[in-house]
Amino acid sequence: MTNAIKFFKEVYGEVPNWAQKMNDYTPDAFEAYTQLRKVVMQDGALSRKDKECILVGINAARRYERSMIYHTQGAVDAGTSLEELAEILSVCVLSRGLPAWLEGIKALAFASNYMHANGKTKDNLVKQPTKAKSEFESISECLNYYRSKFGTEPKWVEDLAKYHPNALIHYTNLRNANLADQGIVPRKLKELVLVGINTSERYPEGVRIHTEGAKACGATENELAECHLTAVLTAGIPAWFEGSDFL
Repeated sequence: MTNAIKFFKEVYGEVPNWAQKMNDYTPDAFEAYTQLRKVVMQDGALSRKDKECILVGINAARRYERSMIYHTQGAVDAGTSLEELAEILSVCVLSRGLPAWLEGIKALAFASNYMHANGKTKDNLVKQPTKAKSEFESISECLNYYRSKFGTEPKWVEDLAKYHPNALIHYTNLRNANLADQGIVPRKLKELVLVGINTSERYPEGVRIHTEGAKACGATENELAECHLTAVLTAGIPAWFEGSDFL
């Protein structure tokens, strides 16, 4: 058994089929990938826990169940609670819509079963507020919100206000609630999850918006770089090409 195979067996309790086949057909490439994974996922500017959560979010948004479940297990092993996972997954809705949540509930089901099977269930739930700190009821309130975040109203906001103002009000409330600092996941990590999603899907405007949001919450260049590198593990080197433009 090679060192790379032993590593995956230690991480997941078994050797995934894709890992075994990569080892069988291209052992040098598999060894190199495993070393990359070890380096990227170690504690650094971001913790391993944060990186696992970013990968859960990315794969929920991409609707890639297999990788999402692998990293859900990693997130739980790193100390992530069900409540934290739920917050991470709800943030994905802002960028990739309800299908990201529908995919994400599979991660929650897996995590719940995995926790019970391994004695990891915790009884320290944090009661969530029923409302965000402020709720928007008018278009002017929404526009002021976006001005405060971006310095001006983005064109997509202007167009939504023009053509479907009620949708803008509801979306803004959803955005405000999901990115609020009232939950148990820091807003900075939520923004980094969205950076990772948009890096993985090579959407520059989304990377820009959430890079600015992460920086406003105190994210450093090293944290952003590690977020992009984390995305490489599931979305390949184009994720680094896209993300590095914003460093």
